[in-house]
Amino acid sequence: MTKIELSKNGFQINSINIEFPIDITVLKQALGDSRHIQKKHNHVYTWDDQGIMAFSKEGEKAESLAIEFEVREYDYCAKNIFSGQFIFDGQQLFDYYENNKNQLVKLFKGDRSGAFILNGISVWFDKEDGKITSLSISAREEEEEKIQKEKVPLDQEFKAFEPLWQEWIAEINKIVSTNNDYYNLTEGISEEDIKNHSIIEDEITIPPALLNFYKVQNVDYDAVTAVFQFGVNNWSYDLIPFEDIQEEWNSIQDLQFDEDDLPDQEIDFEKINTDNYANPKWIPFATGRNGDYLVFDTDPASKGKFGQIIELQNESWSRDIVAESLEELIQNEINNLKTGKTEHFDFIIGKES
Repeated sequence: MTKIELSKNGFQINSINIEFPIDITVLKQALGDSRHIQKKHNHVYTWDDQGIMAFSKEGEKAESLAIEFEVREYDYCAKNIFSGQFIFDGQQLFDYYENNKNQLVKLFKGDRSGAFILNGISVWFDKEDGKITSLSISAREEEEEKIQKEKVPLDQEFKAFEPLWQEWIAEINKIVSTNNDYYNLTEGISEEDIKNHSIIEDEITIPPALLNFYKVQNVDYDAVTAVFQFGVNNWSYDLIPFEDIQEEWNSIQDLQFDEDDLPDQEIDFEKINTDNYANPKWIPFATGRNGDYLVFDTDPASKGKFGQIIELQNESWSRDIVAESLEELIQNEINNLKTGKTEHFDFIIGKES
């Protein structure tokens, strides 16, 4: 039976020491002869009986390994699943996985599965419909590993965001497991994040209220949906990761009209200041993933309020104030969760494994 062991002291397969990139001859010492297929961009070495594959760019050294738990139809895939042992940091890998999901690291934007990193090696979990179907094992360079960020203190006038976040998280945790694939909460932004992402364009910057909101907590991007969202007017708006706000702002600006092509707008112009699709000083922080956004208004009309939250709808051109402040929006969401308005979590809860 094949035994794979990754510990703080090293990486072994059947008691043979393994280092990335792995010499194919070393893998053959550990696993025996393999089946070899040369693809257009790489070489694949397959151990059919063990359910293991190695991927090599040039054919002599493997940059990554795959451990298969489902038989796939591709010609290079193993004909049997892995039935050996995988010991991770002294425990069976799947026992470790169940007890340490909070240590999973996202390896790329939209990564819902995550990886464990130990001794410069990552073990990434490929999941389909909540089920682990394979593992990908590769080297993980030090500079890419998750670095603990120094917490940035909140400005005094925005201290209220801390208890608001705590209450919001507590209510969500009553509904959705923190182990859910779409649970996307991360630590708050750092000084480096603020330096790199707070200026959107020229004199347009992310306002202090939003900066302090994200100082408490941030979120990861997910390509499908996310737990941290606002239910507004029967639609779900996912909180945008701080580092993606500028990209979403650019998407809105791409929809601005030439003056001669502007359609009629039914807007409360006494409170909402815009003469086009959107005011460039509206800062998006939540997306409906359909072209609709919740935006933080930093340029209100004469009877409007700085920081009012506007629902910017794409197709209908509706621009409605849905809260007078970010604090009010969050409190409204908390109140909705407390009264059982949780329909926007139905899909997420249905995907829990």
